[in-house]
Amino acid sequence: MKRIVMAVVISAMMYAAAAVTATSCTWMDEVWASYDKGSNKSDEPEIPMDEVMSVEDLLDGGFVGDTVWVKGFVVGGLLSDGTVDFSCDEGVLGTVVVLADDVDCDEEDDCMVLHLTKKAHKEALGLDQSAVKSKIYHQQIYAQGKVATHKGFPSLTNLCNYKLE
Repeated sequence: MKRIVMAVVISAMMYAAAAVTATSCTWMDEVWASYDKGSNKSDEPEIPMDEVMSVEDLLDGGFVGDTVWVKGFVVGGLLSDGTVDFSCDEGVLGTVVVLADDVDCDEEDDCMVLHLTKKAHKEALGLDQSAVKSKIYHQQIYAQGKVATHKGFPSLTNLCNYKLE
């Protein structure tokens, strides 16, 4: 009897966790795979503008673990030593993109990182091709993901949706 009750409880908990995950962050692999860089295709995510945070809002804290939308400009990349490279050097932007509210930002304290953990995300943004990297530099991006930290910076990881402007 205890096993049956435990199985029901565990099943209910897993169902609830799956429902929360599905509603808070819907993966859009089809969009990533078919995204034509720079276009405004009809299959791009619809952004709830009233829920979009600025980089400054995210830096103010209290959101770790939450799935949120953030808007910012790509101002550089993160080096392996944890410092920001405010340029578009070869190899820097391939994994971690640095975002800020100001397109001309050069202060690390005003930045957050967008941690691209999936190869499909890097490919969709064109970060797997050095010739395309300069096209994303200084572009505004809307991104939805889970708030965490990466090398001491507030970050957005587990990317769900994005849109380049």
